[in-house]
Formats: sequence, structure tokens, C-alpha cells
Amino acid sequence: MDRNGKFVSVLELFLTARRTQMVLKTSKIRCRRGVSLIGTMVAVTILLIAFIGTSSFRYSAALDGRKAKAQTAAARIALMLCESWRGINGDVTFDPTELCGSDLNIDTLDANLDKPSDFNLLGSYTVVLDTNDSNNINYYATLSWKDVQPGLRALNVIVSWAQRDSGIDGIQGADKSLRLSIYTQTF
Repeated sequence: MDRNGKFVSVLELFLTARRTQMVLKTSKIRCRRGVSLIGTMVAVTILLIAFIGTSSFRYSAALDGRKAKAQTAAARIALMLCESWRGINGDVTFDPTELCGSDLNIDTLDANLDKPSDFNLLGSYTVVLDTNDSNNINYYATLSWKDVQPGLRALNVIVSWAQRDSGIDGIQGADKSLRLSIYTQTF
């Protein structure tokens, strides 16, 4: 029965409900108009921030890797010089330029670098690891020694290098250094 008291068939009720449902669906479709300009700008901003963040991370990682490689090379140079010198019992006639090889070049510097105040200077040297690499770092080594007591000698090696490019060539541009001291018996 409808509002007026008449009997309505099931088919008429179904069709009426169906028309009402279609009208509701079409009004919902009309409210959705696609992606807004603000939504697009927010998405682009988020993607841009993510891209800049990953690029910055990759740059920092590459730069830190280069710094670590330079410091590791300086430590190896200092250890090589100390152990070679200790191998001949800290002899004051030690000449590190004789350690040169195909990938290692050691030259004597004309000017002597700073040494610890109570040590005797053996010499100052320029160390180049790979002479074929144009981006290679020059390392500067200062070797000094001190007799601590009879039969015991302290050997000191200071290796300096330029961590950042300051535009100054040579030892004046060096801003990082590593110091290694070892002891040996003298006979």
C-alpha cells in the first residue's frame, strides 16, 4: 500500500527504488571533479623533498668515503715508514726514498716541516701513492727520533695532507695530520 491506501505492485516499488538510487549516484559523481591543483602541488613538494634528501645523502656519503680513504692512506704511510725504520733498529741514516716502487713515490722536501720540540729531525718528505692519478693527494711526512734511554729510541712520523681544497698547493695547504710514534731498541 502506498500513502493514499492503494495497492502497489512489487515491480513498481522496485523501479521507484531503482530511480531514487540512480539519482543519488549521479549526484555523487557530479561532486567528484578529479585531482585538485593543491593536491598536485602537495604531491610534487613531497616528491621533491624526498629527491633532494636522497641526493644530499649520496653526496655526503661519497664525500665521507673520500675523507676516510685519505685518512686510511695516511695511516698506512705512517705505519710503513715507522715499521721500515724500526726494521733497521731506528738507524739515523734511514732513507725512506729507497722505499719507492711502481705505485709509491717518496721525494725529499727542501724545507723541513715541524717536528716535536724534543726530537731530532731525520727529514721531511713528499709521498705520492699513485703517480698516474690526477686527483691524487700529496702526503707530507716528517720523520724524527729521540733517544729515550740508552738502548731505547722513540721514532716519530707525522703525515699531513690537504683534506679540503683550499687552492693552496704544497704543505701550506695541508689541514689534516696523523702522528705515529713507536719505540725500538738500538744496539
